[in-house]
Amino acid sequence: METQDLKKLRADILKEISTIEQELSRFTVKNPVVRDDYQSIYPKSDQSDTADEKAHSVTSYQEEKAIEQNLELRLKELKETLRKIDEGSYGVCTDCNQPIEVKRIQATPTVSQCLNCAKRASLV
Repeated sequence: METQDLKKLRADILKEISTIEQELSRFTVKNPVVRDDYQSIYPKSDQSDTADEKAHSVTSYQEEKAIEQNLELRLKELKETLRKIDEGSYGVCTDCNQPIEVKRIQATPTVSQCLNCAKRASLV
């Protein structure tokens, strides 16, 4: 990839990381022990809550937990891609060490395998 394209991709990744971290801060707290890990905040309830209110709280928590996990995975992909760009190893297949097809990178910038290795991995 061209240096200019990598700079733009890097800026786009940093912007998406910031957006994800802002979204996570709405309903999670950072795990003080595990880096890049977040914990959904379990809703507080009291004795006056009805069974329906408690059930709704649990359902909301479970939905937020699923969103948290998906956002954490995306954040991990983005940070790994950023690391590769900074190291100069971006665009190289993690399996065969051959360049990843430009069209594949353009379609999914966080991709880590060339098309052949990805196909092989899905057949196994």
